[in-house]
Amino acid sequence: MQTDAGAAYLHGANSMEQARLLRRTAASSAAFLLPQLQPGWELLDCGCGVGSITCDFAKVVAPGHAFGLDTQGAQIERARRLAVERGAQNVNFDIGSVYDLPYPDGKFDAVFANTLFQHLKEPGRALAEIRRVLKSGGLVAIADDDHGTVLWEPRTPALTEALSLIARVIAHNGGDVYRARHHPRLLLEAGFVRVTATATLGTGGVWGSPEETRLFAAWFADQLRAAASEELMIGQGWTDAESLKAIVGDVLAWGERPDAFFAVVGVAATGWLD
Repeated sequence: MQTDAGAAYLHGANSMEQARLLRRTAASSAAFLLPQLQPGWELLDCGCGVGSITCDFAKVVAPGHAFGLDTQGAQIERARRLAVERGAQNVNFDIGSVYDLPYPDGKFDAVFANTLFQHLKEPGRALAEIRRVLKSGGLVAIADDDHGTVLWEPRTPALTEALSLIARVIAHNGGDVYRARHHPRLLLEAGFVRVTATATLGTGGVWGSPEETRLFAAWFADQLRAAASEELMIGQGWTDAESLKAIVGDVLAWGERPDAFFAVVGVAATGWLD
């Protein structure tokens, strides 16, 4: 998804990123929300990516509908194919921005966003738009990982630098890798009530088996080597080509270690529109 005009979304939509997103399910990424959903509801999933969570939501709210929204056309195309593969009839996928939702006022009973708000330059503006499309009494649910909770072991200086570089790229694009801890305040400032928050592993996730850590390392190295990110990091003087190559090599070597482990805790918050 591109999260703001002129601000590139770090993760892109290549096959490796789509494979990572396909691991997500409503059970793993929205467990805090599922008990509150009701059959017949209209639900919007903002920044839906490849639609794996959205398709799960469609089953829960049937005979209602689930809508997935993303600014990246490649993600929406994959999401539509996934809906066909799963036989999901009550799901729609649209291209659009959370800053300008292509839906009428008061359409949805619930709006969900997973790992979107950490990338936004204007989270308050996004929440105002979400308020607009929520019905009276509607529910908003947002979740993001907080990089202050990252467990990456065994962690070398190069891996620490890799995390720092990614955080700098996100900040340069207007986001904040520590924003999740402020979700309750953001919801209250946006006028939502009965706000609650909990910790979740359903954002960045847990990568603990050899297959998982190898996949995570390949994905993370791909993020560092992405042309736009590499150009930005070197252009800003945060690193140089030789150092970046060494960091990428360390990330990939970590992925092959039998004792490799990565996890990050997120913050999931809900609020209601009275």
